[in-house]
Amino acid sequence: MPALTAAVVALGVFFGGFVKATLGLGFGVASTPILSLVLNPRLAITILSIPSFVSSLWVAAQATRNWQALRPLGPLIIGILPGVILGAWALKVLPIRWVQLMVGILVVSYVATTLFNPEFQLPAGLVKPVGFIVGVVTGVLVSLGNIAGPILAIYLRSIGYVKLDFVFGVGAILTISTGGQVLSYAVTGLLGPTEALYGLLACIPLAIGMMLGFAFQARLSVQAYNRVLLTALFLLGLNLIVTGLVG
Repeated sequence: MPALTAAVVALGVFFGGFVKATLGLGFGVASTPILSLVLNPRLAITILSIPSFVSSLWVAAQATRNWQALRPLGPLIIGILPGVILGAWALKVLPIRWVQLMVGILVVSYVATTLFNPEFQLPAGLVKPVGFIVGVVTGVLVSLGNIAGPILAIYLRSIGYVKLDFVFGVGAILTISTGGQVLSYAVTGLLGPTEALYGLLACIPLAIGMMLGFAFQARLSVQAYNRVLLTALFLLGLNLIVTGLVG
């Protein structure tokens, strides 16, 4: 890999790591567009699968572990596996930019709606069926481009998760889904020895970005975290829209 390309990749992974440690999500949405400046988008997504898994595992391990918080997420977890498998297949045939555009519009619409109804909660009777659907969508979007975090955030916020449980829930779910992503990429031949090596090397700038991100997150109150999260979701959604339109 040429030196300039490697520098851009390192910068993208560093930035994605900082965002991921601060919010608990957003690694792929933040880093993929930067890597796509110098790499084929599918190659960028494949390489990022390994640091994405490492970052999710790190977030889950770093968070205050409230295992009870995972109980309502059972249907979501069940839906992840078929979603990951479907997404790995779709990565070979679907135009990624249309997926990015649709997800971006959904995320920006959610943030706009939240401004007018900040206390929105999903009705109790819909938590499990919607959770399964979100699980499938999460799996698909992880495989298609590591862009599942904003959708997962919308669901967790709608069932009442706040800072500590939110970060742990996101980290645990994304650890499962990105682990499946790495495995499915390896099985389908997308992740070969060269891509795996680049992915492992990318964990170096990832670690630096995440350490800085964790330090920043620790200084945020619950209210400040919620404001930062909504602002970041809006910006990440806009980023997806722009990437989808011009990609």
